[in-house]
Amino acid sequence: MLSAQTPIGTLISEQSRTNFTVQGAGARAMGLGGAFIAVADDATAVSFNPAGLAQLLHPEVSFVARGTQRSVGYEDFETSSRSRVLAVSDALVSSTRFDPLFISATAPLQAGGRNLVLQLSIQRAFALTDHTQRTLTESPLTTASGLPVQLAQDITQTGQIDLYSLAVAYEVSQRILLGLSYNQWRGRWDLASASLRTTGTTQAAVAFRQTNAMDGENLNLGLIWRWPTWSFGIVHRTGFHADYTFATQLSTSSGSGGFTGAPMTTGLHWPAGTGLGFAYRPSDLWLITADLSHTLWSTTRYMSTSPRLNGQSFFDFDKGDRTPNATDVHLGIEYLKITQDGTVIPLRAGLSREPQPVVDAITGTQRVMNHVSLGSGLKRGAIGVDVAYRYGWSSRRASQSLEVDQILTRTGTPSVGTEHIREHRLDVSTILQFDRHPLERVLRHLFVGD
Repeated sequence: MLSAQTPIGTLISEQSRTNFTVQGAGARAMGLGGAFIAVADDATAVSFNPAGLAQLLHPEVSFVARGTQRSVGYEDFETSSRSRVLAVSDALVSSTRFDPLFISATAPLQAGGRNLVLQLSIQRAFALTDHTQRTLTESPLTTASGLPVQLAQDITQTGQIDLYSLAVAYEVSQRILLGLSYNQWRGRWDLASASLRTTGTTQAAVAFRQTNAMDGENLNLGLIWRWPTWSFGIVHRTGFHADYTFATQLSTSSGSGGFTGAPMTTGLHWPAGTGLGFAYRPSDLWLITADLSHTLWSTTRYMSTSPRLNGQSFFDFDKGDRTPNATDVHLGIEYLKITQDGTVIPLRAGLSREPQPVVDAITGTQRVMNHVSLGSGLKRGAIGVDVAYRYGWSSRRASQSLEVDQILTRTGTPSVGTEHIREHRLDVSTILQFDRHPLERVLRHLFVGD
């Protein structure tokens, strides 16, 4: 929960950060555990390694959607403070959502006898919609009358951070592919937090609201070095300085301690990241792939003329070095079954480990998400459909500031217990290809002449 002393409030609720990893979108890649940097041979390549777009030979449009069900469980959370014990009476918070994840239009051309590919795409980099409700009880009762005390929180967040990309990739030689994407980041999200303390028939309420907007731009640079049986890929996502605007409002039922803040614009440094990938094809039917990605989350800090805000971490609102960088590991395997009529049915499996830029201030433990995935699909002629399921889990000793009345008192004693996260994801991708010759003729007529 938030205090009036917090300069920017909770920008992204804690529950939304259970899987905060910059990675691409696509059911085929998800089925491979996210290991796609050295493969990148469909339209979603721009979100993993733009160099892979140079492998596309036909104009195509693609669409990816995702359904997510996530639960955060709390066990044995208690706070001993001022001769009382504060315990969480509901031990599970869960949410379900559906998001359009990626849409693109891709056009391959011939330039200098080599493949040149252009693409426009939109990707939902982070879906920030979440709803959390907690009910807490106090024991022993702290009121002189002995009336029961109940504390409740309700946190609702809506919005997303989207990525608008223009990409170009070129087949420099049979072995070397290069790619570049220019990306515009646009984030819009709102946070509403309501707290209610009930003592008998007396209630004290606190409401906090915050609107947020983020705008920035960066580049993704990619390379693929390919041979008949193996390929190596590298992608670098440049860091950037974003404009971040927020406005906050705090109100109380007593009418004291509330404030309304005018919109404020500050800077936000978004971190750079680098990924390496290796893919091995022992035969035409088998693929084994692995990725290693490193993101400099520790550099994600605010840049402001306010001494209190400047240099604060985006994740823990602290000027120290608690926010860690993260190295993700992704592994995948694929087998292709080809029917007599030429239909291709892939079977995929993958594993991944994604440390999060979240370290608990009390216990010092970092949140780490582990995943296992399965995928399949169908490719026949110009139409391809892929589907992937991923199960994720994390457990750690963690703390929570669960006291609803800390907004009024501007204090809070964290509760310490065990945090369990469970996540189910289902991705579906559809790709439709077209004949490239009509497009080449139109472009030649427009830019070269008959």
